[in-house]
Amino acid sequence: MIHRLLLHAVCILSFALAASAQTTVLYTKPAAGANGGISGKVDTELTHAIALNRDFTQCFRGDLSDGGKAFRISGLPTGKYDLICVTKSGQIFEGVEVGEDGSKLPADSVKHSEARIAKADTFFPKAKIHRFGLIEGGEKMMLFVERIRDTLILRQSGETLNSNLRRIEVVELIKAKDDWQMLNTRHIYREEAPVGPNMAFFTHKFVPELGNVRVIDSFKDIGSISLSK
Repeated sequence: MIHRLLLHAVCILSFALAASAQTTVLYTKPAAGANGGISGKVDTELTHAIALNRDFTQCFRGDLSDGGKAFRISGLPTGKYDLICVTKSGQIFEGVEVGEDGSKLPADSVKHSEARIAKADTFFPKAKIHRFGLIEGGEKMMLFVERIRDTLILRQSGETLNSNLRRIEVVELIKAKDDWQMLNTRHIYREEAPVGPNMAFFTHKFVPELGNVRVIDSFKDIGSISLSK
């Protein structure tokens, strides 16, 4: 029994270390010599303004000003970007391109994708698919996923981490007969939250104006966007 408890604690610790390691490479550094960027304003206070490139390999975090209602994301190479805005009040607004509408997928196929997401990272016992779509003729599924851990987390020292964890990612699944398999995942947000059970997921909304922003070699100002409407 003691051996099992120790093994369980080691597993929790190793997962925590892996999650912590991801944080150090979560955001892409501004590209040297790149003059491109995105700026804009919203009508609610943000904690994060994030630009994700279209192949999901680069994820840039912006600087906030004007009480968290203005953002500026610098050092972006030429390309198209989708924006993710996280608010202080626990909302997430995003314009991520996930492909064609997947609402016509059979219910069993959707359930299989949900099961695959849940099993992909059991360190986070709670997962929610906020939005998904299909690409390559339905052979692949792109999903915007939020994960929560509101149970015990141990530090490397063995001490309890006095917080919950939340992570947001874009996941790519590929069709495997009548099921789905994990192909890729790109973490775009990971933050601690106040400790306690029954942690709620973010309120989510897709905002088309936050997607498909073309950046060349100067700043692209997308103007003022109302997130509260």
